[in-house]
Amino acid sequence: MTIYNLYIFDRHCACIFFTSWNRRALPGIAIDGANGGDPASAAAVAAAAAGSGSPGAPAQGGMVASYGGDISLEEEAKLVYGVVFSLRNLVKKLSVKSDGFISYRTNVYRLHYFETASGLKFVVNTDPGVENLSDALRMIYSQIYVEYITKNPLATFDEPITNELFRNNLNNFVKNLPGFER
Repeated sequence: MTIYNLYIFDRHCACIFFTSWNRRALPGIAIDGANGGDPASAAAVAAAAAGSGSPGAPAQGGMVASYGGDISLEEEAKLVYGVVFSLRNLVKKLSVKSDGFISYRTNVYRLHYFETASGLKFVVNTDPGVENLSDALRMIYSQIYVEYITKNPLATFDEPITNELFRNNLNNFVKNLPGFER
């Protein structure tokens, strides 16, 4: 089982943080960036064909990688947000539960979703065999994001996260999750 990547979107739909751990190339997608491609990119490409999307994202260190000229990480973030936004609204209309949309699974990947009361959205893409990570996403928010971003007097909100302590603690936390494969 594998954890592929994490996106954090602010309340204005902009991707303020992205990191990946186990990106691998898919057939038909050329990799120009250092991180490689992952199955979640296939969802982004499929969403592009459907025309979904919203404001987007710098990659790690503000770098934008290109996927064979087809899709950049910025575009991928827009498409992922578009998919999440559409599914969240659909589930909100159809569901009577207050939980709403927390994840969905395809035969290639699973997308996990957590939204805070302040409008931050945490999205993790994993292998389809990984169980629900909603508790892990809550812990990332409450123990890592709040500690290293919210309580940091030098942090500016609604801008990309560049805090190395945040990144290091997040990496340590994710690498210790049961679904993480080295």
